Amino acid sequence: MSNIILGTAGHIDHGKTTLIKALTGIDADRLSEEKKRGITIDLGFAHLSLPSGQEVSIVDVPGHERFVKNMVAGVGGIDMVLFIVAADEGVMPQTKEHLNILKILNIERGLTVLTKKDKSDDEWLELVIEDVREQIKGTFLEKSPIIPVSSITGEGIETLKAAIDEMCSKEILKDNQSPFRLPIDRIFTMSGIGTVVTGSLLYGTASIGDDVEIFPKGKRSRIRSIQSHGKTSNQAFGGQRIAFNLTDLKVEDMERGDVVAKPGTLIPVTKALAYFKLLDDAKGPLKNRERIRFHTGTKEIMARIAFLDRDKLLPGENAFVRLIFEETVACAYKDRYVVRSYSPITTIGGGQILYVNPRRIKKSIQKRAQQVLQNAYEGDLHEFIQGLLELFANEYLQISKIAPYTGKSTDQINAAVKTLVSQDRVKIFKIGEEDIVVDSNYYSRLTERAISIIENYHKNEPLSDGMAREELRSRIKMEPSLFDNLLNKWIDEDLFETSGSTVKRKGFEIKLNESQKGIFDKILKLYDEGGWSPPSINEVLSSFPTNREKDIKQMISMLTGDRKLIKLNEELYMTKEWVKQAKQLLRKHFETNRELTASDFRKMLGTTRKYAIPLLEHMDSIKLTKRQPNGVRHLSY
Repeated sequence: MSNIILGTAGHIDHGKTTLIKALTGIDADRLSEEKKRGITIDLGFAHLSLPSGQEVSIVDVPGHERFVKNMVAGVGGIDMVLFIVAADEGVMPQTKEHLNILKILNIERGLTVLTKKDKSDDEWLELVIEDVREQIKGTFLEKSPIIPVSSITGEGIETLKAAIDEMCSKEILKDNQSPFRLPIDRIFTMSGIGTVVTGSLLYGTASIGDDVEIFPKGKRSRIRSIQSHGKTSNQAFGGQRIAFNLTDLKVEDMERGDVVAKPGTLIPVTKALAYFKLLDDAKGPLKNRERIRFHTGTKEIMARIAFLDRDKLLPGENAFVRLIFEETVACAYKDRYVVRSYSPITTIGGGQILYVNPRRIKKSIQKRAQQVLQNAYEGDLHEFIQGLLELFANEYLQISKIAPYTGKSTDQINAAVKTLVSQDRVKIFKIGEEDIVVDSNYYSRLTERAISIIENYHKNEPLSDGMAREELRSRIKMEPSLFDNLLNKWIDEDLFETSGSTVKRKGFEIKLNESQKGIFDKILKLYDEGGWSPPSINEVLSSFPTNREKDIKQMISMLTGDRKLIKLNEELYMTKEWVKQAKQLLRKHFETNRELTASDFRKMLGTTRKYAIPLLEHMDSIKLTKRQPNGVRHLSY
C-alpha cells in the first residue's frame, strides 16, 4: 500500500477539526489557545486506520483568513484532500481561497464533505450541494462524490470512511529515487530526547543514522530516531508524516520552512525563474516587480516578482517570471509555490519553480530564454539539464553540481544525461573520477573557435610548426583539466595533432619558398660548422639582414621541432649529429672510467665551459649521466 497523507481544507468554523475527531478519535487542536478560542490556529495532526487496513496520515489546517499561511504550509505535502463546506452556511470566502490553493498546488484527489448535516434541512442541503457543484466545476473535485455528514450524530461518517478507503485504493506513485526531503512544520524539544522536527516527507527514504543538512541554513546533523504515528521506526518513506530526532541542534537553530535533506542535495536560493499564473478571480492586474508573499513547502517569505516580457499580468494570464527573494529559501526544479498579495493579503496565483539562482538573461537571448523555459516547464529533467547548460548556469558542469538544482540524485541526473548523449544534445568528459557534461552547441562553438584560432595562427605564422597548447587554452578560455580532454577528443576526430607542447591542424606542413629554403639551409650549415662550439642566437641573426629576425627564429624553432637541432638553453642550440657524437664519446669514456668531471668533458670535446656545461646538463636531462653532489658525473645506466 502507498503511504498517504490526507489534508483538510475549508472555511473557518466549517467543522474540519470536529470531523477529524469523529473519523479518528483524535483532537487535532493541540494548542491551549485553540481549545480556549474554539478555532484552529496552526496545523493539527492525526492518523486514520481504514477498513482495508490502510493507515492514513492526516493534516488538519486552519480556516481563518489570518492563518491561510499555516494552511498553505500544511497542504504542501498532502496527496489528497477533504474539501469541507458546512451545510448550514455553504460556500464562503476561505472555501474559495482554499480551493484556489489546492488547484495551484496540483492536488489531484479529494472528496467534498458537507459537514453539520444535522443543522440543515433537506431543501437547504440541496441548494448548498448545487452551489458547491458550481464552485468545484472544472476542478479535480468535479467528479468526486459530495458526502453529507454530521460529526455530532455520526451520520455519514462510515460512508465517508468507505469513500476515503476507495480513494486510497488507487495506487499513488511515490518518488523513492530522489533524495529525501522534509519541509519542517514543527520544532520542539522533548525531555530526555532532544530536538524534534516534524513534517510530511516528500520523497525518498531516510534512515536512522543518516547525516542531514538543514537548508537553507547549512547546519549539519544526524537522525537519531524516527517516529511515524507515534511509533518508532528505522526508516521513513515518502508520503509519511514523520518526526525526526536530530542530534547537535537546538530549537533556535531552525524554523518552520527550513528543509531537512541529505547533505548537498539542495542549495540556498536567493532568486528563481518560474512559471506563474495569476488566478482568474484575482482582483486586478499584477504589476512588474510588485512585492508578494511567496509560499513553498512550509516556508513563507517576502519576494519581488518580475516579468520577463511585460509590465503587468492580467487575471487569468500566465508568464515566466523572475522571483527575487528577500531571504534565502530551499527549493528546486518543479517545486510548486503559492503567491499571496502583500496587502490586502489574499491568494492571487502560483506556479512551478524552474531554474534556481540562474544567470542573468541578456536582452539578446530573451526570445530563446522564453522557449527554453517553456521546454523546462512542459518537459522533465532532460529539458531542464539542456536549458541549465545552454543559458542559466554554465555551458559545462559536473554532474554532482547539476543535482542540487533539481533536488534529485546524481544517479537520476546520470540517467537523464545518458539519454541526452544518445540524442547528441550533450557531450561527457571525464576529469579524474568526475563526469563533466558539456552542451553540444557550446562544444561545436568551441571546436569552430579552436579551428579558427589555429588556422589564423598558421596563416600569420607560416614558419611555425604550431601554437603553444597553453596559448590555445587561454584563447578559448577553458580550464586546464577540461581543455586536455577537449583537445584529446579533437585529436581523435582528426582536427588537430600535437608535437610536444604545440598544436597544429591535422596535416599541416610548413612550406618554404626558395628564399626561405636558402635561409633554412644556411642556418643548419652555421650550426653544423659550429660543431661543439655552436653560434649563439645573436650570432646566427647577425649573419642575416635585420628584417629577417622573425623568420630566423621561426626556422630555428622548426629545426628544433624536427629534431635537427637540440636546444641546450635559451641561447644555445646544437645539431642532432654533434650531440650524438658527444654521447658516443661519453659512453667510450665510461668504458674505462667510473667518473667524469666537467673539465674532462670540456677537454674531450675540445671546447670551452660555455658550451661543455650546457651540453653536459642536457646529458643529465636525458638521463645519460647523473650529477653527484661533488659535481662529478656517473653513467646513469
